[in-house]
Amino acid sequence: MFLLGLFVFLAIVLCVRFSVEVHLVTEGLKLNPGIRFGIGRFLITIPQGVLTKTGQRLRQRNFGTMEAGLRAIRLAMRSIDSLLQRIELLHLEVRIGIGDPLWTSLGAGGLWAIIGSSRAGLSSGNRLRSEPEIQIQPDYVQTHVQVYLHCIFQFTVGQIIINELKRVMV
Repeated sequence: MFLLGLFVFLAIVLCVRFSVEVHLVTEGLKLNPGIRFGIGRFLITIPQGVLTKTGQRLRQRNFGTMEAGLRAIRLAMRSIDSLLQRIELLHLEVRIGIGDPLWTSLGAGGLWAIIGSSRAGLSSGNRLRSEPEIQIQPDYVQTHVQVYLHCIFQFTVGQIIINELKRVMV
């Protein structure tokens, strides 16, 4: 009976669609994240204290060398790629001002290049369920960066395992 219960539990965990809602607002160095994690239709808000402690631990990490930093970035990108299996909503607004009109324009254009290529990759993978709303506005008056991000994505643990097995096999 125990083995049957364990099998049913594993089947549910591997097949159930999990969802994550990320709401992020930044103003300069002030960061206000909000994350809700869901199983099916049930959503649980992650407490702000947990997010603050996690952010502090991430800032304390010392990568040591440039090579270790690049490995960490590759791992983070691979993890994000595995989690973003189905994107229900993507709304991003960035307002950037560097102080000099030339550098502000170059910064806004560089952001468009990065976000545009990322969006193309998500679109080609048939992951987007609705058209993303993306705005990047240069601010030629003030020196600041403001970001507003609202994203809802879904994933299944079974698909993450299959994707990782494919990566190992290739």
